[in-house]
Amino acid sequence: MDDSLSKVILKLIETKQPKDLEELVQFVQKQGSASSEDITREVKNLQQKGLITLEVSETPMNRLNDLLSSRKNIWFWVTISLTLLAFVSILFFPGSWTPLSYLRYAFGFIFAAFLPGYCLTQTLFPRENSMDEIQRLTFSIGLSFAVTALVGLFLSFSPFRLTLTTALLTLGSIVIILALVAFKRKCKTEE
Repeated sequence: MDDSLSKVILKLIETKQPKDLEELVQFVQKQGSASSEDITREVKNLQQKGLITLEVSETPMNRLNDLLSSRKNIWFWVTISLTLLAFVSILFFPGSWTPLSYLRYAFGFIFAAFLPGYCLTQTLFPRENSMDEIQRLTFSIGLSFAVTALVGLFLSFSPFRLTLTTALLTLGSIVIILALVAFKRKCKTEE
């Protein structure tokens, strides 16, 4: 049966040119009474013999996984992690002079003085070769102070008032939104 099944599979691949294994299984099942497990097993045998080659289709989910796990996109995960660490440290660590308060100040400083500008810089200049590291760092710090000051200004005149919670939520939202936009723009420029 395997010999006749392999002949049917090879003939259908040549004539019908199925787009994936699932479609090939459907074509073969229309020709005979083989189970999908038998067909899949025979296709793998044909591949091992070198008679056919299977290509992994580029599904959107595979592509998204590749993009998220790429070493080029480590900046995205570091930015999100630092933002979350800043949230936790500012909201839950004590403000008095304890060892944890130093972490609160460090993460708070990075959160307010670097991350907003860094994400905005990544959004405005998505190509890696558009700026060198010193320029990117300088832009990040300068734009962070501008964004943080504007957030403070707008919150002080809004009905929400300028408090630690509103500033943290607003600045955190801006950082995460800018990081997502920058991630999307960087992915488009890589294509």
